[in-house]
Formats: sequence, structure tokens, C-alpha cells
Amino acid sequence: MILFHNGKNLSSKFSHFSPRSVILQKLIMHNWKDGTINDVYDLSDYKEKWGHLYNMFHRIDIHEQLQIKAKALGVKIVVDHKAIDVDCINRTVTFDTGTKICADLIIGADGVRSTVRSLIGIAAKTTQSTSACYRCIIPTLRVKQLGLKDFAPNNAIEFWGGFGIHKIVLAPCCAGEIVSFYCFYPASYNDQSEEGWNFSVTPSMLSERFPDLDPDLLAIFKHCEDIKLWKLVIHEPYPYWVKGCVALLGDAAHPMLPDQSQGACMAIEDAAALGIIFSAEYWGNKIHTVEHGLKMYEMLRKSRATRVQEASARARENLNERIGWSSQRNHGNQQNATTKLTIDEINTYDMKKHLDNLLN
Repeated sequence: MILFHNGKNLSSKFSHFSPRSVILQKLIMHNWKDGTINDVYDLSDYKEKWGHLYNMFHRIDIHEQLQIKAKALGVKIVVDHKAIDVDCINRTVTFDTGTKICADLIIGADGVRSTVRSLIGIAAKTTQSTSACYRCIIPTLRVKQLGLKDFAPNNAIEFWGGFGIHKIVLAPCCAGEIVSFYCFYPASYNDQSEEGWNFSVTPSMLSERFPDLDPDLLAIFKHCEDIKLWKLVIHEPYPYWVKGCVALLGDAAHPMLPDQSQGACMAIEDAAALGIIFSAEYWGNKIHTVEHGLKMYEMLRKSRATRVQEASARARENLNERIGWSSQRNHGNQQNATTKLTIDEINTYDMKKHLDNLLN
């Protein structure tokens, strides 16, 4: 739950935002069984093309930096308060602690199983994905100590499979100190009773899911840490994100499958949109009420986030739909070319220009 008051301008740029990241240089596509390289998408000219480096973060590092920046801006962070009621008319939030507060603007950023979403009348329509995912990590120091294959120096997101349900995604993070894995397999192997991402798994369970996989990866899987089962659910786009002074943000507004690696990026874009809309440039000039600002927020964000959400679902079983690869694989089909989400579309988006067009 994030609360903004009109008196606070939280649109400052993250001028000192520098968590420990890996600057990605390429995407690599491997043969499933022996790991030979089938294709490479070069990212070395990323900054030259789009003006910024391509950073890969571990979620812990980016959470820490967001917290540091929020505190520097004077934000008060209070934990262990679950919202149980939101009053859009009186602008109040009631928590399970019995505390009730008033705010000019209320943002529900409470994740895929959002309470705020249901409190503003949205019933999520979902279907079980045919896929489930194991997430795990291994320190690169451990890889070296064991004499296993070290992928971290590649500075790349690497893929095995991806055409059908089975797919392995490898990504270095934490300045190359950790390698993370996303390992997709048929959901039919699991109990489908609950949506979630925090179910513990053993290394042997991980390895057994992929008996014919590249031996270099199977050797690493035997020593992976923090292995969690992520049960994937597909959410239909919600009919609205805003009710009065209340708006949804991030997974609460547009939960998506992880296959475009854009979930957190879209949440940050949502926050940036609010920062622009309620900045001194727009507030009191082109935006005159919280309700007006939130209507513009939904118009600004919903179409783009929904497009990414739909593209993520397509990429679940077709790696050619994944940004980067999608730019190379239109196969001369013009209709296919216009529906695919590309890395150019993601990176050339001008949010401020989009907002100005809507307001004009």
C-alpha cells in the first residue's frame, strides 16, 4: 500500500539510483540437450541505440535501493498493516490493526492477490497456466569452487528450450555474484490448488523435472539454493484500475506471466506515470483534481501494460515472441510484425509525450 498526499511531490528522478546490477551484453539461445549455442542477439550497442544501459537486477538489490530513495524523499514506511477496507468517498483506509488513516490519493500496490483490487469492486478472472516454474539461485563463487560451468562472465540472459512448455532462463545478477534460474515445466506435475510463488523445493526435485537437459545445467541444479515453486496463473485484463481517489499499480493492476521479464518494469513505469501526472508541471495546470489525474493515469498506462501482459502470455511457449528475439523473427509476415512486442517498442516509448497527446 502506497499513500500520496497532494502536498508531496515524489516525482524526483532517481539521480543516485545505482544498485548492484549486471550490464547485459547479449541474449543467448542454447540447444536443450547439449547446451550448444543456436543463436545470439547482440546487446552491446544498447546504450547507443536507446540511450541507457540494459541492467539486470536481483529483486533484493532493487528493493533496497527503492527503500533508500523513498526514505531520502521523506516517505514514512510502516509495515505489518494489511488494508481491510478502503473508502473512496471519505478517502480513508482501514487496516487490520484497527488504524484508520486519511489520504488524498490511495494507491493499491499490493500484488497479484491484491486486497485493494477487490475492495474497489474488481473480481479477477483467471485460468491456470499450463506451466509452472521453479526459481532458484547459486553463488558464482560456489560454481567455481565446484568446478562447474560458470555462465556469469557472459553477461547474458540465456535460454534453453522455450518452444513449448519447457524452458530454462539463466540470468546473472548482484554484480555477477549470483546466477538465477527460471525453470518452466508442465503444471500438470503439481497440485494446482493455490496460486503463489513461495513453495519450497529440493535440488533433487528440480533436477528430476528435466532429465534430458544440458548436463552442465543439471550439475549446477544439484547445488542450487533458495529453490521455490512458482504456480503460474493467467489473469484477464481488468475492466478498470481506478475508482475515485483509489488506483491500482503493478501486479495489482496487470499481473503478467514472467516470460517478457517486464513485470517489475511495468510497475516502475506506473509509478513514473503518477510522478509525472502529479508533478508541479501538470498539477494545477493541466490536472486539477486527484480523480482527473487518476483517470489520465489509467488512460496512459492501461493500453501499454495490457499489450505487454498479452505478449508475455504469448511468449510463455514461443521464445520468438520474447522482446529481442521478436525483433528478428517476423518471417516476412506483416500482420505478425505488427502484433509482436519488440524491444524497440519497449525502449522508444515516450510517456510524457503520450500524456501530452491524451491531455491535448
